[in-house]
Amino acid sequence: MLDWLAIWGVTQVAGFIFKPILEDLAKDAAKDWAKDLLKGIPGKIVQKLKKEDIEIAAGKALKEFLQLMQQQLKIRCKLAETEIQEYTKDIKKFISDKSVAETLGKAFDINCESLDAKTLEDSWNRLQLKPLPSKFNWQSITEQYLTQVQELLLDSNELHHILELQKLSDIEINTKKIAGVIVDFNLVKYQERLEKPSKKFTLV
Repeated sequence: MLDWLAIWGVTQVAGFIFKPILEDLAKDAAKDWAKDLLKGIPGKIVQKLKKEDIEIAAGKALKEFLQLMQQQLKIRCKLAETEIQEYTKDIKKFISDKSVAETLGKAFDINCESLDAKTLEDSWNRLQLKPLPSKFNWQSITEQYLTQVQELLLDSNELHHILELQKLSDIEINTKKIAGVIVDFNLVKYQERLEKPSKKFTLV
């Protein structure tokens, strides 16, 4: 059995108050929560990904998001650790919402330039969760989260081929548009060639 917390980088984070949320998700790895988060990626690309790749991507992204929420509550809103812990149950419910997962998942699209902070704020209110402090800033979180997820795609050995598949898909689409003809380009075979060296990576 894979140690999802180690793979997602959770065990390396000191003072991570929302760690229990990811612990619960690690137990539910067989469920489709991870796939919901990657709906921001075109379906034909998601279909090419292994279930394990999807869970690695989703878990790493959620870890980044939860850290950003903790930072907002601790640093910007000046809440004590015990006060932040009171949000754990509500945040777990929040990230389980399909509208929220869809918004967070858009960060995996290499063509995404911004995320809709208003959708996240409205979703928090719609779910009738514990009111957030007045200084809590959704826009700041979405901007940082988008940057960090795109950095994950660039820097992570496990996730880099998700980025490559999107680039190849864009090239294929653009080439067809320019040429006006069907291009003899097999995305599946190209992916297989990309994956051969990547099988040697070690999960950390």
